[in-house]
Parts: sequence; structure tokens; C-alpha cells
Amino acid sequence: MVYSKEHKMVLQSIMHEGALHENRGKELISKLFGHENTAKIINEINLKLQPLYMIIKCMNCEVTGQLYWVWASTVQDKIASFHPEFSQAELTLLRNVYSEIVTSGNGYVSSTWCLNLCSTLNIKLTKARAEEFLYEMVNKKWLTCKNGKYYMGVRSIVELLQYFKDTYQENLHSCTLCKQVLFYGEKCDQCNTTTHVHCLKNYTMNRGDLECPNCHHPISQHNHSDNSINSEMDVDEMDTEMNEVTQPSQRRSKRKRY
Repeated sequence: MVYSKEHKMVLQSIMHEGALHENRGKELISKLFGHENTAKIINEINLKLQPLYMIIKCMNCEVTGQLYWVWASTVQDKIASFHPEFSQAELTLLRNVYSEIVTSGNGYVSSTWCLNLCSTLNIKLTKARAEEFLYEMVNKKWLTCKNGKYYMGVRSIVELLQYFKDTYQENLHSCTLCKQVLFYGEKCDQCNTTTHVHCLKNYTMNRGDLECPNCHHPISQHNHSDNSINSEMDVDEMDTEMNEVTQPSQRRSKRKRY
């Protein structure tokens, strides 16, 4: 295998984004290599990354079903670590958001709850700065936001999975179909098992009936239909929707550090 400058450009794009949408990755590979064999290029890059204990993983967003390429370490520990650009106050907020998402039972937390949390934390963090910080977390794919609710982002799932397993083992669930850990999915009212929205969509396309893969009980249409629509959205439309939901006021004063 010849590891070329084109491979490096793909890797740099993924590293820059943290999580690169598959469609944008395909466009880049097609432009650089003249084909869309993304699996081959990702495998070649991963072979180069292996001695560095790094990897590019593919991960579906649990809310939209969109696929991302995530840059991550193959060595994970019990501590959730982030770039030092964030203050301890901001990271305390994020860890509390994580805790609520995992333990809530529904896989998300409201934006109002997140902002109100600022007044209960033993740290100094304004609601304005908290809103800006959460907006950054959505842009960087650590969180996903839809309709005023925050969900686990693809980067958090890939990069911090070991932390979640060690910290919240009793609260974690597995997808009925792919058997991977999930934080948000479609829960069956009959047997209480949970399935990734994108896994359920593929299952339904093959079988024709919207039913629980475990007990075959019919699943209500409203939540699933919303997520199915989003899974077909163009990536630019999806990003626009996410930003409109979470973007803080443009009139906000210059950022402070606490």
C-alpha cells in the first residue's frame, strides 16, 4: 500500500472536523482518488494509524441515522478527557448533561434543564456562556440537538464509551439488533427492549412491518416517522436545523473565561 498525500488530506479533514459526515467524506475521496471506494481508503489510513493507537471509526447518529467518520484513540480509560480549551466549569456542566442523558431513561435532556443546572452547580458559569458552550458541543459533535433536546453525539459515543461503561454500567442498554450500547432509541411498550432508530429502519425495510424485533409487537408511528424523515435529510439541511435550534444570540457579549 502506498500512503499518499491524498490519504493525509482525508485524515486531516477528519481530524479537523472530529467527526466528518460520510457524504462529505465520499465527495472528498472521489475528488482526490477518482473513485468512491471509501472502505478501502479508510482501511489504508487505519493501517497507518494502528501503531499510533488511533483509528477512524464509522458511527451512526442515534437521532438522525446519519453516518459519520470519527477520529478516536484505541486506548480509552475511565476518565472523560477533553481539549484544555474548555474550563472546568464548562466540563462540569457537560459531565452533568452526560449523567442526565444516561440515567434519564429516555436518552435526552431538555435545553431548559441544562441552562437551569448552572444555578445549582458549585461553580461560576452564566446561562449565556453555558448556552454558547452547548452550541460548541453540538457543532463539534459531542452532543446532538433536536427540538430543544440534547442527545449523545457521535464523538461522545465513540471516544468516551469506556468512560460511560465504567461510570454508568447499570444504566446502559444494548440495541436489540446490533447489540451495541445505545443511549437513545425506539423502546417497545410490550417487552421494554430498545432498538437504534437506524437499525429499526433497516429492519423494517427488509420485513415491511414496523414492529419490535424482539417480541414483534407493533411500534407506534409518530416518533419513528420523525426520525425516518431526518435520516433522509441532506447533511447541509440537517446541520442547518441543528444550528437553528442551538445557536445562541448573535448579540451576545464577548466571551469570558471563568
